[in-house]
Amino acid sequence: MEYILFAFLALLFSSGNTIFNRLGSNHASALINATIKSFYIIFACFIMVLTNGHLVNLYSLSLEKWLWIILMGVLTSIDWFFYFLAIKDAHLEAFAPLTASSLLFLSNSLFLIFTFNMVTNGGKSLNIIFYIIGLLALLGAMLFIVFNKKINPKAKWKWVIYTFVSVFAFAFVLLIVKTKLSDIDSSVISFHQMSIVFITMFISSLFTKKIKEVVTIKKIDHLYIFLGAVFNAFMIMARYQAFSYDNAIPAIVNVIVGLDFVIVSIATIIFFKAKNKLPLTIVIILVVAGMIFDTLAGLI
Repeated sequence: MEYILFAFLALLFSSGNTIFNRLGSNHASALINATIKSFYIIFACFIMVLTNGHLVNLYSLSLEKWLWIILMGVLTSIDWFFYFLAIKDAHLEAFAPLTASSLLFLSNSLFLIFTFNMVTNGGKSLNIIFYIIGLLALLGAMLFIVFNKKINPKAKWKWVIYTFVSVFAFAFVLLIVKTKLSDIDSSVISFHQMSIVFITMFISSLFTKKIKEVVTIKKIDHLYIFLGAVFNAFMIMARYQAFSYDNAIPAIVNVIVGLDFVIVSIATIIFFKAKNKLPLTIVIILVVAGMIFDTLAGLI
């Protein structure tokens, strides 16, 4: 099962991406952060296109494939913009597990609807029950994170809404990759997707006159954005590559990559001095339970 290897690689890169995104969001607006990051990712993806020998494939796509990729780019732009808005205002202990649990819940729900037989191993009754139990555990984790004042002490809830909008957009991106673009090399998809994101963010920066912020970003923040972009590029390509295999069960790929919140939570405790370990433990248990049941639904 090669797709599992790529899913674990995506997990590794996703963890670094989240950490550097948080570090680099202190002095850069959401729009400028996304603009700079997408610029770096385009070059990383192009290097991978050349390395994999897919330069000819960059512009030999059918009209249908182009339309799906354009839609992916638009959805990713929405995802990124609201992601950076959320992470800038969020309590980090709440942000990582809420992103993980909500993305798993929403994307696995979509996969249940559109790839029913694949995620339930042929639609067996026991598998369906397991899958639904997994979704309920993930939903429970989401609600616990949002309403628990110890893990989410913020009085304002805008960041929660921003997170859900971001996750909803990204969940549809994953669905498109698995159901419509699985026959295209992941580096080709990522290059075009990020090109659309960069154009969208750059034009938005010009219209909002935030482009001037580029020169005011501190060197250390720029370094964090660059490192986050590198991790993000490889995370995207590894995740898309995992989805590209015919035998890849999308819920299992999501579960593996979703484990990044555990790594991020540990980093939060160590580097950001998290104090509320018990609530985080409860969240981890609920999310892991959801992961286990959704995984079993596709395997047994």
